[in-house]
Amino acid sequence: MANGDSTVARTGIALALSGGGSRAMAFHLGCLRALLDAGLLDRITVISSVSGGSVLGALYCHTPGDFGAFEAKVRTLLRRGFVRPAIWKMLSTAEGAKALVYFLVIAGDRLIAFLVNRLLALFHIKARTRISWLRQSLIRRRASRTTILGKVFSSIFAGDPLSTLRSDRPKLIIVACELQTKSAFYFAADQVASWRFGSASPDDIEIADAVSASAAYPLALPAIDRRISFTSKDGAVSKRRVILTDGGVYDNLGLAPLWPDRDASISFHVSQYSRIIACRAGYGLEAAPAPSLAAARLTAAFESIFARAQNFAIKRLFDLKAMGAIDDFLHPYLGQKDERLACPPSDFISADEVAGYPTDFSAMPDEWIERLVKRGEQVTHALLTEHWSSFMAKLDSSNQSRPSEKSGGDGDA
Repeated sequence: MANGDSTVARTGIALALSGGGSRAMAFHLGCLRALLDAGLLDRITVISSVSGGSVLGALYCHTPGDFGAFEAKVRTLLRRGFVRPAIWKMLSTAEGAKALVYFLVIAGDRLIAFLVNRLLALFHIKARTRISWLRQSLIRRRASRTTILGKVFSSIFAGDPLSTLRSDRPKLIIVACELQTKSAFYFAADQVASWRFGSASPDDIEIADAVSASAAYPLALPAIDRRISFTSKDGAVSKRRVILTDGGVYDNLGLAPLWPDRDASISFHVSQYSRIIACRAGYGLEAAPAPSLAAARLTAAFESIFARAQNFAIKRLFDLKAMGAIDDFLHPYLGQKDERLACPPSDFISADEVAGYPTDFSAMPDEWIERLVKRGEQVTHALLTEHWSSFMAKLDSSNQSRPSEKSGGDGDA
């Protein structure tokens, strides 16, 4: 239904995994455990992911073996974290020195451009607007803290390209944001694409590169600066410079590739889904300290826009269901108001018990892993029982006849 044509059949279930660093990885792991237990995980046809959700999604769609092997790997990585390995690589390899050199060179380049720009403005020389170097650096930042983190991810994913993602797992779409065009940038096993540039080969891009781009939160990690060869919809080939940052800047819930009104003549990875499960690893809105200085005000303004965009996306899911564009949706939410759940378990992990864990990739203590994973599992189960019980009843007989992943049904990739 790329153009909104309701006669096009909708099939399959789409899963969106939000950003949120290691906190998102743990919460989403619990959501996946619940979907596995409910017999829904092998009915997921696509996973769209952002930032921490992209790390987990890539692990699920890459790790050999069954769900148990995947979960064991995720828990090991959460305990170890990604920050210390990145610091070690920065100090023990040439990448750290390269990152420092690139930072100093580009900072110097921009300082000189600023001074020249001010000088030309002082003499009212309008030609300065036509000088590209004054507007943007022509030096690509080939090494940074983000590329160092990418080296850590590369060791986890064995340097494999996107095209090697498991074909027996859902299609994974990793979402990043392209800063020049202010648009979504999608990485998948069959196609790397942006509607502004065209499509590129997934054989030339590592899984680690896609995950790094999706997780490069602007306040902590520099954007990835690459040149990629694209083929446009009309067949023209060109090499373009792309500046990629955290997909959460564009869409922190990872829902962008799943909207049913996208046009296949313009967009890439267009398909239709009968149901959407949007897993959200953020907290509820709370009053923050009064911002006094410019940095605090800018941060508060960014967070306000960020929260409004996410709330708008959830509102759109309600609207799509009401108009019949999707059959239904589910919203497992870390910040779920507990009193609104009709069927919480007796040992329910409350919102207060998981409040306050930061959005980062540092090592996570075992007690926090357990809390966040269990919260994700319990909230998802409770919502399935409350909202999808009739749908689940229809699937019971077919689920019993399908091989269970818990018994090793997936085998090795």
